[in-house]
Amino acid sequence: MLFSVLSPSKAQIEDEIVSFVDSTELLVNNGRRLLLRHVQANEYYKVAEIYDFLSEKANEWNCSPFTYNEELLISILTNNWNNFFAKIEDYHEENKKPFCIPIRDQMLGRALFLEVENNVSKHLENALIEITTLEDKLLLEIFFHIIENDRGKIYGNMLKNFKAKYPHSRYNDFVNNYLPAPLFTLAMAVSMGATQIFPEGNLSNYFNNATGFNASIDFYFNDLLLGLQLNAGFLKLKSDLLRQTTGYEQDFWKKDRFSYIDGGFIGGYTTYKNDWLQLMPYVIIGGSTLESDLYKNPDDSKLEFKIFDSFLVGAGLRTEINVLNFAMKDRFSNSMPSPSRLKFRFDAGYNIPVKYKYKQARGNVLYARIALVWWFGDTF
Repeated sequence: MLFSVLSPSKAQIEDEIVSFVDSTELLVNNGRRLLLRHVQANEYYKVAEIYDFLSEKANEWNCSPFTYNEELLISILTNNWNNFFAKIEDYHEENKKPFCIPIRDQMLGRALFLEVENNVSKHLENALIEITTLEDKLLLEIFFHIIENDRGKIYGNMLKNFKAKYPHSRYNDFVNNYLPAPLFTLAMAVSMGATQIFPEGNLSNYFNNATGFNASIDFYFNDLLLGLQLNAGFLKLKSDLLRQTTGYEQDFWKKDRFSYIDGGFIGGYTTYKNDWLQLMPYVIIGGSTLESDLYKNPDDSKLEFKIFDSFLVGAGLRTEINVLNFAMKDRFSNSMPSPSRLKFRFDAGYNIPVKYKYKQARGNVLYARIALVWWFGDTF
């Protein structure tokens, strides 16, 4: 009796499964396949007809027959710019819609992208004819740029300029959550060169200008500069400096050398850059010393006559000119070659020692530096 009851039930379920047709799934799947065929045939008027029909049906079902990317690309191919900007303005709401069916194949998305990518100039030209607002034009240029060129420094600048010009744009949700973030640039640079030191104020009454040595190590995070800087050299007296004037136990004579060193942490920001030139204002916080050069034993350095041995603050402008681009490859590994550059660096800065031990010589230090720089990492 049990088998006689179950057998008809199983047969009935099998018949129901075989005969079941989901009209929604059938309509969406067939519509997407037909749309793909017309995309490949460049029949965009048929693409528009199928898209409008499926979109109207999807509104009744409260679902979406296309992915968000497909919606944007179809709008571009069919010159439906009102729909394009409506989709990006309502980015958050559009992405909350469920799909009408599970969208597993990517054939339609890939075909749409290739059609847009291969005709970027034509589609952008068509759009700029119809679009009147500058905000919409700039955003569309960014969108097409990322399709054609991927991320890079130009894209980063375009995105930064758009955000600066329209900080409260109605497209902010799309810009912040859909568009890719600019590439993060990380680079390191080491340099060595010569420094010209110019004493200022009363300090210039005691010491001549001098040429010294400089070195630095710098780290660049996008446009931000952080680094360490060192200047060193010898300043010569302009005239005699006698013990009855200084209170020191020894006399100093004209052209006697005093050791000068300054160094510290620098922080700056790139205000201008292109493929061959870069400008970076910076500030420096560190220390500096100017003292006699009598005692060679480090243990006796406390006996030196110090003009100053002080905390310092300063500011300057860095200019770098690109000389050579090259790549270095580690022959012991299979890693990608590291991009590198050689540059000439020109710095001009002004340092202010805070505290003087010999107050009669109080003044500041102006300097100019020239150096050869080796950049490596993600160079600009």
